[in-house]
Amino acid sequence: SDRVARYILPKGSVAVNGISLTVADCDPAGSWFMVAVIPHTYAETNLCHLKPGNWVNLEGDILGKYVEKFLRSGSPPTVNGLEVTLSPDSINPSFLAEHGYS
Repeated sequence: SDRVARYILPKGSVAVNGISLTVADCDPAGSWFMVAVIPHTYAETNLCHLKPGNWVNLEGDILGKYVEKFLRSGSPPTVNGLEVTLSPDSINPSFLAEHGYS
C-alpha cells in the first residue's frame, strides 16, 4: 500500500515482521521491493518460516517518516538553533550526512 511504499527507497530500510532490512531495489511506482537477507538473519528470525503468499507486517523507513513530518509541519525548521530554509529537493544524501544521518 502507499502508506508504506512511499517510505521504501533503494538503500533505505524496511522492517519485515519487525526485522530491519536494507532495500536492495524497488519499483518507483511502489508495487514491489527487494531486500537481500544474509544466511544468519534468515536462520535466526521468523523469515525462515515464510512461504510465498504469507502475510507480513511492513514498516517503512523511520527517517522517511521524520522527513515527511518535518516538511509538513509548517513551522520553520532549525539546525543548531538557526532557522533554515528547506524544500523537498534540498533534503539529499549530502544534507543528511552533514546533519548526522550517514
